[in-house]
Amino acid sequence: MAQYHDLADRLRARIQSGEFPIGAKLPSISELQQQYDVHSPGTVRTAHQLLAEEGLIETRQGAGAFVIGVESLKAIDIRTELAGVRDRLTTVLAAIESQKHRHITIDLDDPTEPHLDFVLTDALRDYAHHSRWEAENEARDEQPDSHLIARRIEWAEAAERLAERIATA
Repeated sequence: MAQYHDLADRLRARIQSGEFPIGAKLPSISELQQQYDVHSPGTVRTAHQLLAEEGLIETRQGAGAFVIGVESLKAIDIRTELAGVRDRLTTVLAAIESQKHRHITIDLDDPTEPHLDFVLTDALRDYAHHSRWEAENEARDEQPDSHLIARRIEWAEAAERLAERIATA
């Protein structure tokens, strides 16, 4: 094995063990040459280049080499990672979509509200009657708004359906 591969492996192990945490500066090229008995600074630079390609370090001109990651980018299974991200995004998007729906649950048997079902059904039927009456009056206008008439009838029908659901619950 080439000496720069061996040096890169040893530095990678030290980074992944936490000896050099993210943000830490690696020893200088001359210090690494002494620690690992490497004669050529080019060998250290090539080892640095391998680690930089893996996303473990970043070299800065005149400043040295710094740890920027602990997992080699080459060790990442890109398809699996992307599938995981896709699945997570699908879950998050579904959660967002579900929050768009508004729900209310009313306990018609609540002992603190003994007349709740009557009040709701009576109010809904009054509303439906009033909406139909307004739709009829709008239809008699000189310039009736057909869109408004249709919406008032839809509202009345929705109120009637809900009153019926409450009455049969």
